[in-house]
Amino acid sequence: MNIWQVLSSTWNMEPWVLITALALLVGYGITTGFRFTKLSALYILGVLIFVLALVSPLDYLGRTYLFSAHMIQHILLLLIVPLLLLLGIPKALAERALKIEPLGSAMKVLGNPIIAWFLGVGAMWVWHLPSLHNTVVANDNLYIVQQISFVLIGIIFWWPVFSPVESRRLSPLVSTLYLSSACLGCTILGMLITFAGAGLYTAYLNPADSIGILPLLRGELCLTPGVDQQIGGLTMWVPGCLIYLVASMVTIARWYGAPEESELIPNSGAGRLATASHKNK
Repeated sequence: MNIWQVLSSTWNMEPWVLITALALLVGYGITTGFRFTKLSALYILGVLIFVLALVSPLDYLGRTYLFSAHMIQHILLLLIVPLLLLLGIPKALAERALKIEPLGSAMKVLGNPIIAWFLGVGAMWVWHLPSLHNTVVANDNLYIVQQISFVLIGIIFWWPVFSPVESRRLSPLVSTLYLSSACLGCTILGMLITFAGAGLYTAYLNPADSIGILPLLRGELCLTPGVDQQIGGLTMWVPGCLIYLVASMVTIARWYGAPEESELIPNSGAGRLATASHKNK
């Protein structure tokens, strides 16, 4: 079996993934009046990446053969998909949703930057404990719980920085500290995985080769368990931190792009003088 055959024959249309995606799209459409905007494009893109991460060969390879594929999937589900979904929510919709109990009260607690940070970074650490990870890939129900938790926790993690409601956001400087410290947390974990001895995740040492692609992976592509684990660790370390870095740059750019305070107060300073002069005329 060659690479093309692997990529074309290992799609798995998981019903729970398709139903979840459909529910997300229909619910969003109903609440926004099925209007297509730039925000809805971001939201739809987030749903599409969610589906691809869980039904494409990436999921099959990540659960059966390659830890590195599994790590790419986790980066998508914890960092990319939740951010796109959050950016796609209109401010008015978010404000209405926060008035609904117990959602409003829950987000006051979960949206606390300290709690959100520990949930976001902690999810990456806890789910990649070797013993728990090996259990997850062998248990269908626990595997589904893991994937859903990544998306939900990812939304909570990004909330203090990119909440649709500006009053819920951290200041740009604090956001940068929030994101850079999260980057540090993932860097440490990525380094530990990268430099650990081969076989940290035993589920990938001798996988059941039901479709006969192990010779291709281990032989032609040289993806031995050690190399695969190093690529997985580097994936968390480099691309993961790059996402946090880009997000930090966005918050700083948003800060510099914001209008000056004097521009926001039309009747201050020169504005008051202009108003008085106009009245005298």
